[in-house]
Amino acid sequence: MKTISFFILIILLCACGKTNSGKTISIIDYENATTLSPNVDLHKDKDVEIFISKLDNHMVYSCIMYRIDDGELKGYQVHTVELNTYEKANYQWVNDSTMTFTLSNKSHNSKTFTVTGYHSKVPGKEGRITSLSWD
Repeated sequence: MKTISFFILIILLCACGKTNSGKTISIIDYENATTLSPNVDLHKDKDVEIFISKLDNHMVYSCIMYRIDDGELKGYQVHTVELNTYEKANYQWVNDSTMTFTLSNKSHNSKTFTVTGYHSKVPGKEGRITSLSWD
């Protein structure tokens, strides 16, 4: 009976294994986050940077994700304007071209975004495509 209980416990522990909660990074203060551009020379595949700058009474957040696209490292950038000030970010890759990130602060406010970046080969629409959505 102890052996069966032990095996059931092992199965439950394996089934409830550690979930991938992502990676927590600091938000980098930058004078004007909207003027940033990706710098692939300083990064590697799956790197993420998030910057913050103040614009009037709002906070501008810029997220740059780096990924391999057609054998070359490329940076994909999005911006969002928020009323809240966030101190940290947690990100997690969903697949090769999509990642989510959650901004949070000490007041337990948080907001989650999804970024998708890919290279379009559609005639007339060639180039980098980046989209941002939020919950």
